[in-house]
Amino acid sequence: MTLIQHILIAVIFCILTAPLAAQNLISDGDFESGMGSWYPWFVDENASWAEQPYANAEFSVKGPGLGGSDNALYIDVHEPGKYDWYILVSKGVPLQQDKMYQISLRAKSDVAKSITIGVHEDISSGSPFFTETIDITRDDEPYGPIPFLYEPIPKQPGIKINVGGMEGNVAIDDVVIEQVDDESDFTPYNTLEAIIGDATLPHEGLPHGVPSSYDWSQKPRRGAQQPPAGWTAAIAWGQLYEWIEGNPATNTRVQIRDMAMYYLSKTDGAWHLLQKSLRVDGAAYREDFVDNINKPADIRSEPDGSISVTAGDGYNFHYWPSAGRVEIPKNDVDGCFVTVQCRLILDDPDGVDDRDEARYLMSVGGDWWESMTAQWDNWTTNQDMGIGRFRFITSDWMGYNMITLPVDRVRENPPPIAGSTAVADSPAKRVANFDVQQNYPNPFNPTTIIRYTVPHLSHVKLQVFDLTGREIATLVDGVVPPGLNVIEFDAFDLASGVYLYKLRSEDFSRIRRMLLIR
Repeated sequence: MTLIQHILIAVIFCILTAPLAAQNLISDGDFESGMGSWYPWFVDENASWAEQPYANAEFSVKGPGLGGSDNALYIDVHEPGKYDWYILVSKGVPLQQDKMYQISLRAKSDVAKSITIGVHEDISSGSPFFTETIDITRDDEPYGPIPFLYEPIPKQPGIKINVGGMEGNVAIDDVVIEQVDDESDFTPYNTLEAIIGDATLPHEGLPHGVPSSYDWSQKPRRGAQQPPAGWTAAIAWGQLYEWIEGNPATNTRVQIRDMAMYYLSKTDGAWHLLQKSLRVDGAAYREDFVDNINKPADIRSEPDGSISVTAGDGYNFHYWPSAGRVEIPKNDVDGCFVTVQCRLILDDPDGVDDRDEARYLMSVGGDWWESMTAQWDNWTTNQDMGIGRFRFITSDWMGYNMITLPVDRVRENPPPIAGSTAVADSPAKRVANFDVQQNYPNPFNPTTIIRYTVPHLSHVKLQVFDLTGREIATLVDGVVPPGLNVIEFDAFDLASGVYLYKLRSEDFSRIRRMLLIR
């Protein structure tokens, strides 16, 4: 082999093994060629709905840049206002569902100031599914990388950098968003008995600072199993407390991820995913929640896109999915299941490992809301579903749960467990043969549920095809538990028409038809 051939092979190897983070998905993030795909926005006198004082700022690209570059984006505040202004990638960025990314930038301000980065599945919408607030200073400094998992179906994905409406001139440069490898060691764990125990057993430990007069201070509380008539929204939430007897650990944090809410349908008797979020948002609230007094929490971004936090000094950590409330199907909710995964990690990896001394407690719950935009009004516009059992957090990933159904119904129809789309095995659900049922609803637009049964632990493959035989999607390709299994198929990007789905396992194979109507 010649020297040139060796060099070519080495070059090809370097290309194939290069990290995913080699490409910035935002054009003109360095502002050397102007605003590029960025677009400035702020509330001013042209916004008829805005109250005075109006925001007044000027956006310009000029030198010197940050980090030694020629140009940066400068937001010069001429007059503070009540409303925020932000810059956004108006053309979107090529984000993909369930891929890991990271964001970094350089910034400075003439006063200490907070700015917020938001990632949106639809850049035209007002609610990001991921946010991160960073405190910038007078110095030119890099911030990030901030990891996040892009979970939703991309519509018009993009990012916004909110620089606030108050005083403080801001400079931003070298904005980078890159795809990276997901090297998480996350291994979710949950059980049906833990779910039932979290709804029925006394707390493992009592939360610090919660008055004994509160009905959830000693054991789980059942709330409203179903939303009040006409209500249209819900949200999952959780609470992290120190133990009533104290928490001697000083180098331990609690990592939180994969918060999810499912509802049991009155129509088809199956569990459906309402909301799911790897990353949660929250604040440090007074432990007794009197007057809803809160302050920013000690939140740290972790490499897998989740967060870790601490609690104490009279405050808990109260949190919820980063996307906020979710719409619920009208007149179809029979019950709800909320779950989250938590574990203990070290604050300083090089410091003492005192996780065995840590005494943190976790509990989750959920609220019904009158609407997606209803304001809190002394429990007239929201109502809680219930509060689960407080259990101690360990160094292993563990599920913490709240379910609104009575025990007999939980055993008859167990919810999805440990992040799986499959429903866990239950003696009442054991079956004798393989089978795949007709999807429901059918016709559908754009989502439908496919239910299938297996008699024992089996490797199955569930695929969707069009009428030409072209594979559209592989919904399942792996080992699933015995009994009834449920999975949702989302045809958001498919045209109207007839599609086929096929279940295969061992000597079993069956095809059914489904109709998508736009």
